[in-house]
Amino acid sequence: MMKRILALCLCLMMLCSRAFAVEEGFTVRHGDRNDKRICITVDDCKDTRVLRDIFELGQELDVPITFFTLGYVLLDEDRELWRMVAESDCEIGNHCYWHNSLAAQDRWGIRNLLLRNQERLDEVLGYHYPMQVMRPPYGTLYDSDTSVGYVLSAIESAGYNHAVLWDVSQTDPDKCIHDVQNGSILLFHTMVADYRCLQQLLPQLKEQGYEFVTVSEMLGLSAVATSTDLYVRDYVK
Repeated sequence: MMKRILALCLCLMMLCSRAFAVEEGFTVRHGDRNDKRICITVDDCKDTRVLRDIFELGQELDVPITFFTLGYVLLDEDRELWRMVAESDCEIGNHCYWHNSLAAQDRWGIRNLLLRNQERLDEVLGYHYPMQVMRPPYGTLYDSDTSVGYVLSAIESAGYNHAVLWDVSQTDPDKCIHDVQNGSILLFHTMVADYRCLQQLLPQLKEQGYEFVTVSEMLGLSAVATSTDLYVRDYVK
């Protein structure tokens, strides 16, 4: 019995140390707590009607938004909208092609989910827009049966040095504003409740003196540089 307890404690210690290492070295949950800057991020982007509403709200209030889109929701008929987003002060980030847990994929599967999304975005835009930041589906990189090392290696091989998570996820504006602090990364989705929250929340955050930046700006990355050469996936495992 004692051996089982010791074995369980050892497993928990290994999981905790692994999670700590990931958070310290790879995942980003917030920016510098000394800077009064925050990021508004929107995941999935399935409902383009709400996507447009959120984008237009941000443009009206001079708030850049980072949209972490899934690849399969990028449709040709929405080309005009996505071009407006890409050519604004907002940012488009990679949320993988499908909303699949990375922990359930092998190394090639993870790369393919990321690179297929990049390829699809270029097809819709008609030019190359390099997605500089990524967010894993469900905000998870591993589970109890997954070696986190190969997941990080696969993400890095697709061109990403960080997995961007968040420290605020709330659609009640009163609760949300209470949770926000310097460096916060706020998570929203293209849902009506999220849009209504942002309608009330963004003016209040501006009144409190927060500066709004994209995730790339928060991470100190260079501005996105587009080109005419469309990205085409490689199929090397």
